[in-house]
Amino acid sequence: MLIDPRRLPLLLSVQREGGIVAAADVLRVSPSAVSQQIRKMEEEVGLDLIERTPSGAILTPAGMILAQSAERIETELSDASRALSPMAGHVTGIVAFGSFQTLIMSVLVPFLGELSRSAPGIDLHLSEVEETPAMAELRAGRIDILALERDATPGPAPRGFTDTLLLDEPWVLATPAHAPAVSSEDDLAALTWLRTPAGSAGGKATARLTASIAHPAWSVHTYYNYGAAVSMVAAGLGSTVLPSLALSEAIPEQVRLTPLPTLGVRRILLRHRTRSSGPDTPTGQVIELLKRWVSENPQSWGIQQFS
Repeated sequence: MLIDPRRLPLLLSVQREGGIVAAADVLRVSPSAVSQQIRKMEEEVGLDLIERTPSGAILTPAGMILAQSAERIETELSDASRALSPMAGHVTGIVAFGSFQTLIMSVLVPFLGELSRSAPGIDLHLSEVEETPAMAELRAGRIDILALERDATPGPAPRGFTDTLLLDEPWVLATPAHAPAVSSEDDLAALTWLRTPAGSAGGKATARLTASIAHPAWSVHTYYNYGAAVSMVAAGLGSTVLPSLALSEAIPEQVRLTPLPTLGVRRILLRHRTRSSGPDTPTGQVIELLKRWVSENPQSWGIQQFS
């Protein structure tokens, strides 16, 4: 029995993604190419490796054995690459990255694969944090990069720190589907508004949007997390302003989205110690690679573009 190891990553992707089509999307090849290579593996081992079901492809016991072997090989190669990085002059180290939910889900998790390829000696540790306590962690050196969300023009960074712009994303109006459509500022007065923390970027954007309404109607419901906001809007509890990254997941049909080109953007900044983020440091490399990846691959992290 001779197994071609080059085909193992395809089988592993089928296991991880739950189907041939999904695996093909991740690998950026055609589903037929994935199926063909798996059939060749089945010929090599003389056993069925996958079972097709209405909900996708699942691995047989034999397929699971090969997929587990593929995962071990992947881990060994990754470990070897990290061990060789210092010898090749590559930057190595651990970078602790504190962030909020929408950036983690839509940008940072997809970015991990690119970081592993471009800087295999760097381990990125992600943590979902709240800004105020996380700033203390940043000052203490327990966090290396802290993601911040700001509405419009941000203030200066504290002394000894630098705020690096990662991206600007447009604000979008989310209203219940049964609510009146909004085609001008005059239509905003007919909406009921969900409450949001006043000091947050979303709270400031909502305040600017409702400033021209003589007597805005406020809901009794308050949200902190944008995912909760989408659920509240879908339930008809009120309307709100959301950043585009909050819309990277499927939006319920009960929610109507309206672009707000005059409202500005949510600005996402990366705060880091100025002296610890040079180009030859792990922190500096993570920031530069992330900025480049975000600018060059918007389709990879799914931001909703509105104009």
